[in-house]
Amino acid sequence: MKRAFLDTNVLLDGFDSQREQHFWGQMLLTLSKDGAIKGITSTQCLVDFAYIYTIGKKERLSELQGLIRDLDNLLTIKDTTRHDLLLAASHFTDDFEDAFQAAVALSADCDVIVTNDKRFDDPFGLPLVSPDEFCREFIEE
Repeated sequence: MKRAFLDTNVLLDGFDSQREQHFWGQMLLTLSKDGAIKGITSTQCLVDFAYIYTIGKKERLSELQGLIRDLDNLLTIKDTTRHDLLLAASHFTDDFEDAFQAAVALSADCDVIVTNDKRFDDPFGLPLVSPDEFCREFIEE
């Protein structure tokens, strides 16, 4: 089973119908829910998700507890560690936050990082794919 690290923007896509990649984000969450893939994210991604999802949208604050519970049931949530922090600090080039998420994905034995960030800075060489690329490849397999 493919172990896919889902970046913050993919989580946002799955829950925000106004986002361009909403369909693909939902599909990834469904694949994880159905056990077709092992969807993995980090506690840091969830913090970032909560912040971005609710900023300037007070009406969404009441949804947040349920969304976090939903994500906890859909995905494996990897706690971030001191080791992840130090690994990212010793390897990042341009974007520390990307390197940190990549370090978490690496320590979670992920096969791929799924992100819409075309400039995602992964110093560890994990394959980077967009949600639509991942889903299309998954369907073809």
